[in-house]
Amino acid sequence: MTTSTVLVAPDRSCLVVDPGVTAHEIDVLSSAIRLHGWRPVAVWSTHGHWDHLLDGGIFTGLPRWSGGWPVDVETLMTERDEDEELARVLLSFPGDSPAAVTVAPPLRYPAVDGLLDWAGPPVRVIEHGAHSPGSTSLVVPSADVLVAGDVLSDVEIPLLDLSDENPARTYRAALDLLAGTAALVVPGHGHVGALADRLAADLAYLSGASDDDPRLLDPWLVAVHESQRHALTA
Repeated sequence: MTTSTVLVAPDRSCLVVDPGVTAHEIDVLSSAIRLHGWRPVAVWSTHGHWDHLLDGGIFTGLPRWSGGWPVDVETLMTERDEDEELARVLLSFPGDSPAAVTVAPPLRYPAVDGLLDWAGPPVRVIEHGAHSPGSTSLVVPSADVLVAGDVLSDVEIPLLDLSDENPARTYRAALDLLAGTAALVVPGHGHVGALADRLAADLAYLSGASDDDPRLLDPWLVAVHESQRHALTA
């Protein structure tokens, strides 16, 4: 349930955020962009995890924008190839394969007066460390939308960066930054929804690490929840 987002400028250039996970998804997204006559000028990675640094199709060779962090391609490829959820998905789609990890190092995004420097609608970048160091979310005021990355999901609990000194406090601080920035949120995994509702759900989880959270469905999320329990109660 990875969500890819395309921001389109009046001149039909576009910015592609977190494109696809499998080779087929990359191909389908590439075909859709061609069909609309859009012209990708860059790819945005909301953070540095392998499933947000994938490549292929018409995205090959494009600048990769981000909050700016180093990339170890070999490590990312290993994490991709050892991901159990991806393996389960691929078993259901014979002939598909993981998308390639980008080899181009992410560049810090170009900005002017706090806004993304590009031909499209104004985009404000919010940098935070809620999910991983250097995570970013994009606010598009003209659409009243927050492209969130791996926070504010309706299918995943808050996934903390447990390497952080105080991961729950860092996550809450990020939610404070994102609160009120838009009416709708597009999460990196899940469905478009009301930002206020997602904030309430994530804050409730952080406040109590509730075993009753309706997002605790998949076994891997339950396992992550158990590993986060100490951080949330410390």
